[in-house]
Amino acid sequence: MVQILFDRQINPAYNNMIVTVYVKIVESFFLNSSSCQKGRRRKEGNKGVIVTTGLEPGEETLRHAAELASTLGLQVVNRRDFSLGQMRKRYGVEEVLVVSALGARLEVPGKKPFFFHPNTSAFRIKRLMRGDTDTMLVACQIQPGDEVLDATLGLGADAIVFSHATGANGKVVGIESERLLAILVEDGLRHWSSDAEELEQAMRRIEVRCGNHLEVLRGLPARSFDVVYFDPMFEITVQSSSGIAGVRELANPDALSEEAVLEAQRVARKRVVMKEGKEGRMYERFGFTPFRSRGQQVVYSYKEIGGGE
Repeated sequence: MVQILFDRQINPAYNNMIVTVYVKIVESFFLNSSSCQKGRRRKEGNKGVIVTTGLEPGEETLRHAAELASTLGLQVVNRRDFSLGQMRKRYGVEEVLVVSALGARLEVPGKKPFFFHPNTSAFRIKRLMRGDTDTMLVACQIQPGDEVLDATLGLGADAIVFSHATGANGKVVGIESERLLAILVEDGLRHWSSDAEELEQAMRRIEVRCGNHLEVLRGLPARSFDVVYFDPMFEITVQSSSGIAGVRELANPDALSEEAVLEAQRVARKRVVMKEGKEGRMYERFGFTPFRSRGQQVVYSYKEIGGGE
């Protein structure tokens, strides 16, 4: 159960508003939790973190804060007019998850705030709508209606492009091993507002699963996805990517294993595709065929699956 911390000096009506919002959402939220959230909230502690809001939050912001706190098993703290530094000292924490009308962001002293952003997916989708091609989609041979497993979700930019390309009849599932990152990205995919309807629809269709991608792959039936995709971002970092800096502190730096690649080949119907920096050589290690495109900062490589089992 989420804890809501009240301040005796605050307006009682404000406290009542938080309680009302929380009671309204908590039952339906737990019933509709994704697999990323199930069974992990109580098992893993989140000591040293609180959830609060921006200044003068509205009812929707309070509801959003209560959802995140419920998912993470954290405390919702009334913001009043405290600075984040004052809140850290007052409640004895380092990390503060701040929810505002613009979304949720994780504030950690001495580090850049982490918040969800669709990043490169926005202009990539615009280009696709103008009739341009996308190297990742060509390398994966994506078709409308395809089912894609993004085994290394990260910030979700590639998954959003997959979701747009596969369309309403397709399916995109993203796996993220780091629980806090998975929940913040899933929250962003659910709440991010955009003037571009196609971008927003693509984000809403993505399913996020929290877990180790090898363990998830082991549990999937053979040939259950058209494409399995890996982006093991820590082999070589693309410095020009604006999303990398914010996610590095939260993400899993483990290298891609041979067993995971073999499991992916069992699960995929069409192709297993891997993305790495242009100086990377993982494709040689795993026997993948490189798919090069002029001017790209990254290299996509693939393993053709063929006719299935």
